[in-house]
Amino acid sequence: MENIKALVYVLCLDMPKSVIVIDDDEDTVRLFSEFLEEHDIKVIGNGFDGVTAVKLFKDMKPDVVLIDLNMPNGSGFYAIKKIQEINPKARIIAVTADGSFTTEEKLEKLDIPLIQKPFKMDQVISMIQN
Repeated sequence: MENIKALVYVLCLDMPKSVIVIDDDEDTVRLFSEFLEEHDIKVIGNGFDGVTAVKLFKDMKPDVVLIDLNMPNGSGFYAIKKIQEINPKARIIAVTADGSFTTEEKLEKLDIPLIQKPFKMDQVISMIQN
């Protein structure tokens, strides 16, 4: 039984991660998506606001949500709270230019890692894969 558990664990590590990318800047979403796909991370949805993020999460059930915080029609914080209501163990990574102490504090309370814009794509890949 332990061998089967170990094999399943190894297989899960090798499986491509599925991601939804949410940002109000269409160019950012496009570039993010292209780069992730080039690194064998399957982008299964894109959105440009918090309301769409919640809908995509419900419909697509991604492994990881990459989300901007400052967006129209439902901020990133709105989406994070709604997604965590759906699945408290959802893997969400905030990507924002807002590096204020208040933002960092809010994210820490929600147990959400933060990637500051401008960001290094290697850092994003590493966070998704781990």
